[in-house]
Amino acid sequence: MAHHNAQLTYAPDAAVPAELPPPTMSRLRLVPGDAGRGVMDGGWWPRSRDAASELTELVTALIERLGMVTRVTVNFDDWGHVPLRITVLGQEIWVGWSPHLDHMVAMTCGRADPVLLLVVPPEASRSSAEAALARAAVEAGGAMPEEILASCDISTAPVFCSEFYFRNFGLLNLYRVG
Repeated sequence: MAHHNAQLTYAPDAAVPAELPPPTMSRLRLVPGDAGRGVMDGGWWPRSRDAASELTELVTALIERLGMVTRVTVNFDDWGHVPLRITVLGQEIWVGWSPHLDHMVAMTCGRADPVLLLVVPPEASRSSAEAALARAAVEAGGAMPEEILASCDISTAPVFCSEFYFRNFGLLNLYRVG
């Protein structure tokens, strides 16, 4: 879990190219740098469930504030396909998944604590998504992602279910009898 005194700061020793595409701030909200933090460091509303393109855009938008991200971890059930790695500004970044990151993405950038962002489903209405992003960026308490999304009228039901996939199409199918 997050420490309440953790801050997002720019790592001056990280190599950052001079020209970066403008961040999509309307779809990304971060806890202010001097504010304490709750469970998350902010929220993100991707445009689609295409993890490769969405994660690339997210990491690119965060480089100026965080420095270079070295690993991204997502919940597999929130995405259609999760790549093993993405390339951002010529840097290869490993992508992992964890079933314990319900509606969150974690980014490791050489810090002790990963940066945790609420992931608002792309299908959410603009008003609901904006409310969830605002709440994730100011929530200093212990509200969990599911609570924030539900309070903003956003479904928390998984769209993709890795257990279903593996049971019906993957390794578990090899061991079925008859």
